[in-house]
Amino acid sequence: MIGMLIGSTSVLAQTDMTSIESRLAALEQRLQDAETRAQVAEKRAIAAEQKTQQLVAAQQQAQTITREVAQRTTALEKKADQSSGFEFHGYARSGLLMNDAASSSKSGPYLTPAGETGGAIGRLGNEADTYVELNVEHKQTLDNGATTRFKAMLADGQKTYNDWSADSSDLNIRQAFAELGNLPDFTGALKGSTFWAGKRFDRDNFDIHWLDSDVVFLAGTGGGVYDVKWDDTLHSNFSVYGRNFGSEEEIDNNVQNYILSMNHFAGPFQLMVSGLRAKDNDDRKDSNGDLIKTDAANNGVHAMAGLHNKSFYGLREGSAKTALLYGHGLGAEVKSIGSDGALLV
Repeated sequence: MIGMLIGSTSVLAQTDMTSIESRLAALEQRLQDAETRAQVAEKRAIAAEQKTQQLVAAQQQAQTITREVAQRTTALEKKADQSSGFEFHGYARSGLLMNDAASSSKSGPYLTPAGETGGAIGRLGNEADTYVELNVEHKQTLDNGATTRFKAMLADGQKTYNDWSADSSDLNIRQAFAELGNLPDFTGALKGSTFWAGKRFDRDNFDIHWLDSDVVFLAGTGGGVYDVKWDDTLHSNFSVYGRNFGSEEEIDNNVQNYILSMNHFAGPFQLMVSGLRAKDNDDRKDSNGDLIKTDAANNGVHAMAGLHNKSFYGLREGSAKTALLYGHGLGAEVKSIGSDGALLV
């Protein structure tokens, strides 16, 4: 009996140990499974956090891009407002002169020894005339970045003091031209250049603005290109202008004068060279059929070297302009190049 009890107890003990080991093994497996699930969950959490960070970064980038686009749009709209549409500009002067006896007085800035060659003494204070310029412009910036410009100028000069002066009016169209600039297909030296055609004053005439006087005044009908950039410091203008000597109504008195001009700029320095050609200028006749000037020049050359200082020659604040001129034949004149057909060979 005792032997049977001992055997039974041993069997029960073995059974309990096996059960405990099985439960421990199952518990260990569950712990491993839980640890595996925890690792998977941690990886998912890390991935989710990374995605969240990426979404936040993408959102911030999108907001930045949106702000940049809004700024560019605002800038483009502002630029379009500034560079597109119609503009009106005007200039006018009117003067009354009298002497100490309260009678009419003949005076003016050109009543000087140098007056015949355009040498004025003073302006805008001793001119007994009325002069008006009316300018209408239209500017536009196209979708591809190209720019267009049209300008027309009406001008009239009067020497009478009366309010009704149609009989003595000199109303005329002094300028009527079009420009096309910043063409996207142009590269190299022509990138950003401006082409023009029509009747105009040259854009880069050498003038003394506060004196309302010119050192070189180039004007006429023709075409050309501005701002041909050779490098960051050197750019050039090229143009051809046509002018007339004599009366348009009289065939024998009309000669066309062509001016080919090259204008170069390098920093403050300017070099302008113009060639002039007026075929048969020496054969022009007056209304009586007589030759006007048998030794009149048929061609010529004009050159100018200029210096534009942004100070008064470095001595004080202000500005200064210096020019050295050379002319021969039709180019032997100051101010209005190509306007005088009576110059000698």
